[in-house]
Amino acid sequence: MLQKIVFQDNIYQLARSIDTVQEGLILDLSEDYFFDKTVDDLLFFDATIQRIVRQLQANSRLPDYPALLAAIHSCQNAFLRTIASILEGKSAMTERFVPLFDKLKEMSRTHTALRSDVARALQHSDRSEDARDVVSGNELSELLHF
Repeated sequence: MLQKIVFQDNIYQLARSIDTVQEGLILDLSEDYFFDKTVDDLLFFDATIQRIVRQLQANSRLPDYPALLAAIHSCQNAFLRTIASILEGKSAMTERFVPLFDKLKEMSRTHTALRSDVARALQHSDRSEDARDVVSGNELSELLHF
């Protein structure tokens, strides 16, 4: 049984955490203090985004489903930018990341494909939402003749 999950709060915290890591990569942080933590965070983001997307896909009837899809899509974009900045050598810790480049490239491929799935679901949910909001001629007639 799926426990009650407050997706908005989880996605918000995830987004803030990704932003913090991305900002930290720009700073000249000590590798001795922050490298292992950054790697752990990247692995956490990888697994958590995938898990949230799976849970959202399984619960497409949530009332705020389109907004949740948009929020996780934004997280995916931020995560992919973070990975790209590491792979492009824009981090002060770039040399330490070199042995992990293959893993980071795989994460990037996985999340690029997953982001496409979310974008398609978002487009589909937007069309479904529009279809539900359309009032038929009979309904309109009934509403106007109360």
